[in-house]
Amino acid sequence: MQKFLEKVTAFITREHEGRTELLLFRHPYAGIQLPAGTVEEGEPHAEAALREAWEESGLKALQLQQYIGMQDTVLPENRALMLTPATVYARPDAG
Repeated sequence: MQKFLEKVTAFITREHEGRTELLLFRHPYAGIQLPAGTVEEGEPHAEAALREAWEESGLKALQLQQYIGMQDTVLPENRALMLTPATVYARPDAG
């Protein structure tokens, strides 16, 4: 049985002084990012996008304006995804 890992990305914009601004944030280990994350089992994609946007930005009064699209990616044979929770360490413990 083939499993899929579904992800969503939220492009949060605002109009400010006549310009459209895009919300980005600096992740402590992964650099500059857009709010994004994994769709939970049974969760509609629209709800997942709003949840991830709220979790990563703290903004609660967000509304979906437009669905941009979907991208399917098939990994090469020598690549795999871990689809179960696992502890991951970003760097060695200095302690």
